[in-house]
Amino acid sequence: MFPSSDRAGGLSRALPIALSLGAALILALSLGAWLWHIRDVRIRGLAEYFFARQDMWVLDMQALALAGLALWALALRRPDGSPHARAGGNWPIAAGIAIAMLVAWLGRNLVFHGYSPSRDEVMVELAGAYLADGHIGWSIPAEWIPYRRALMPEFYSPYGADTHWTAIYLPVHAAIRALFGWLGSADLAAPVTLAAGLAALWHVARKLMPDRRDAVMIVMIMALTSAQLVTTAMTPYAMTSHFAFNMVWLALVLRGDRLGHGMAAIVALLAAGLHQWHFPLLFIGPFILWMAANRRWGGAAFHALVMVAMMIIWARLWPMALTELVGAAPPSDAHRTNGIFDKLQSLFGRLEKWQPLLNNARLVGWNNLMLLPLAGLSMFAVRWRGLLREVPIAVPLLLGVLIGMGLALYQGYGWGFRYMHGQMGALCLLAGLGWRAVVPEGGRQMRLVAAAAIFSLLSGLWLVQDSEGYVRGYARTMAAIRAADADVVLVDIRGGYYMTDLVRFDEGRLARPAVIALQMLSEAQIDRLCATKRVAIMDRSQFWPLGVHPVVPRFAGSEYIQQRRDHMAAIGCGRPVIATPAGAHD
Repeated sequence: MFPSSDRAGGLSRALPIALSLGAALILALSLGAWLWHIRDVRIRGLAEYFFARQDMWVLDMQALALAGLALWALALRRPDGSPHARAGGNWPIAAGIAIAMLVAWLGRNLVFHGYSPSRDEVMVELAGAYLADGHIGWSIPAEWIPYRRALMPEFYSPYGADTHWTAIYLPVHAAIRALFGWLGSADLAAPVTLAAGLAALWHVARKLMPDRRDAVMIVMIMALTSAQLVTTAMTPYAMTSHFAFNMVWLALVLRGDRLGHGMAAIVALLAAGLHQWHFPLLFIGPFILWMAANRRWGGAAFHALVMVAMMIIWARLWPMALTELVGAAPPSDAHRTNGIFDKLQSLFGRLEKWQPLLNNARLVGWNNLMLLPLAGLSMFAVRWRGLLREVPIAVPLLLGVLIGMGLALYQGYGWGFRYMHGQMGALCLLAGLGWRAVVPEGGRQMRLVAAAAIFSLLSGLWLVQDSEGYVRGYARTMAAIRAADADVVLVDIRGGYYMTDLVRFDEGRLARPAVIALQMLSEAQIDRLCATKRVAIMDRSQFWPLGVHPVVPRFAGSEYIQQRRDHMAAIGCGRPVIATPAGAHD
């Protein structure tokens, strides 16, 4: 009913050719990104910084390793007369899922120091806290209402924005975090969700390739050696939930019965509410086309209606509910909403930040080096001449992956390419289908996969270790701010990437000291704070020695911040959070 391949391992030259092409394409990707974004560029953004610091080196090593594997694959084509071990039982995969979950949980503190670098993650923590407390947002204390935007500079919901702090994102992912917080540890939410997604991926792989245990093993090796999947599960990002919900949805659809389709509809409705409703559409849409192409009109129509319901619920009814619960958006607030028009406007407005080379370089570098070459071999899993009679499942999987890789918009922080996270299961399944199509079962080629897995684990370990070094400076800075003996800490953002994201309060509970973005205060507001509060300042003279990567402290609008610093100096307000040499803030 769900054809996965018309071939089963009869193209002996395809694997070494694919590995060779993979090496060439990865090298071209590395060189192209360097020429476009790095060479002769003096001031680099965050994406360029991470490419030059991490991805470029990993890509070059991957290209070299794939070239070596291609030569090895040629040698392994020749039979040696010795018996070859077949793929093992289920316990290695089950153990791998458990280990991935454990590593993700431990990594929250060992790698990220319990700190969330991005505003996206901060909003998840905010929403998870107020949902766990039975609220739909936090009421803004009366004394801080004049400073509400300087306390929460961005990613807040416009609904009730004059009186409440609520997250711009939809609530389902935050509700999952709230549930785990209620059970004892909110940081367990992402690791457990990762394990659920991996288990669903395993189920789907066995459903599609019941005759090839080795191909199922390929799928799971690709997933379990993905630094992107495991590292992202160390964070509160919603992307881990998107991966898991997509795999559960696909597993239910592949049941092929009414119960499966009905449960898949529930999963789809919840997936649309994870954080932004358009993400699951990119995964589900190709499968609706696949059902229609195979003349399964009932299933296609049903899931198309579900997609419409997803948009009605989360783009129309949810904003209406927020208006009733916390209030309408104030006329003065131009912050975007989750409405359909605002979402389309936001997406098209970001096309100027299209970064296909940088984002796909990050995707390749943070995953198994054989993932894309094997996924490309899934083209052989399609009998193209018979496509009009029966469309195999490789087609919607490929379509979703190509859409995801093509919509390579700027992501800011991302341990891998997080906007592709919902398609990671599809990529791993394509790798298994590609393997099944060109490699005979029981062949010696599994040695290549073992070598690639070792390489990917080692490169992933280096990427994680280097990322820990980057995050450590921000975590230390945040710890210093929280320990400050002051009522208010003003953050001078000049000199680091996304320093505004230091402006936060612990899961929405405003406590002492209040952390405020200096650039969003008027001189009159500064005067009031200095007259009534003990005010400290955090700037680059302090956060650079703590390990924050230094960047050029001058940019459009930086002169405004300098004016505020000069004003504070004139009225004698604002001592450093940490004692540092004077005069470092100019």
